[in-house]
Amino acid sequence: MRHDTSDAPRAVSRFPDRLETRRLVLRPPGLRDARVIAKAVNASAAELGEWMPWAREAYGLQDAVAFVEAAVRKQRAEEEFTTVIVTRQRRTFAGCCTLSVRDWQVPKFEIGYWLRTDQVGRGYVTEAARALTELAFASLGAARVEIRIDDRNQRSWAVAERLGFTWEATLRANERGKDGSLRDTRIYTLLELERLR
Repeated sequence: MRHDTSDAPRAVSRFPDRLETRRLVLRPPGLRDARVIAKAVNASAAELGEWMPWAREAYGLQDAVAFVEAAVRKQRAEEEFTTVIVTRQRRTFAGCCTLSVRDWQVPKFEIGYWLRTDQVGRGYVTEAARALTELAFASLGAARVEIRIDDRNQRSWAVAERLGFTWEATLRANERGKDGSLRDTRIYTLLELERLR
């Protein structure tokens, strides 16, 4: 993974302007990304909607603009580092991966992610989550990184297990799904960079 070390001014000094992995570029979203984000959510609403309550077929351009503006605001406040996942070879938008600050005093973080349906199964989310986990430990001094996942979302928790995260707990009846049913939440954790796979 390569961190951008340019001398350009940054809104938030703790987060980089971009990260590059073997196949991906991870960078904060801009307003120019809003249209492609809205299109991706709409195209993937059937799959995303099962796990992400905000994902729906009526997700419009204004929803995407609000998402981008919130991401910029949270980065400036050092609350969250949201990135768009773009393939290096074709510059294809694949999804988003976020590193959320849960407590700077620990410090502890949480990683979240989603992919366009037509980009699933290529290892992009694993690669992106690995890059943000490395950033948390190597650059931000993390003592703990979490991934919280709906217990029924096997594809998502397989990512955490591939990366070497430990299944620490399951919070029972923790959230309501889109259909109103109570759902359990798995918590995966990584406590040191050396355990990252």
